[in-house]
Amino acid sequence: MWAQMSDEELLTRSDLIVMGEWVGQSEPLTLGGTVRVELGAIAIAEVLKGPKGVNATSAPTVALVRVAPAAAPASSSDLAYRRGQRGLWLLRLDPGGSSGIYLADHPQRFVPADKDAGRIARLRALLGRT
Repeated sequence: MWAQMSDEELLTRSDLIVMGEWVGQSEPLTLGGTVRVELGAIAIAEVLKGPKGVNATSAPTVALVRVAPAAAPASSSDLAYRRGQRGLWLLRLDPGGSSGIYLADHPQRFVPADKDAGRIARLRALLGRT
């Protein structure tokens, strides 16, 4: 079950906010010698909010997102993304993961560009990025 977040709360609780496209998902990887994860990749077109010191020239070109393992039994709380999905991604850092790995673990953390351009415009305005 998901608790609805206000737009302001969603923006505050997001560490990296980008316009981008889901480009795929990895096979299981081992990080740190013991942790097995699967990662998705978002090709970043524009960074709207990011870590301190990130600017247009130092912005990352890809965001790595931890996803539920494809081979594992599905849970009702799993979110699945498909190659080619474009829109606004409101990501939070994975608190138990490696540095630079994010989560898109709430339905509000992805706003599809083809279906909700108005919401993207409102969120951009709240960020001062029209």
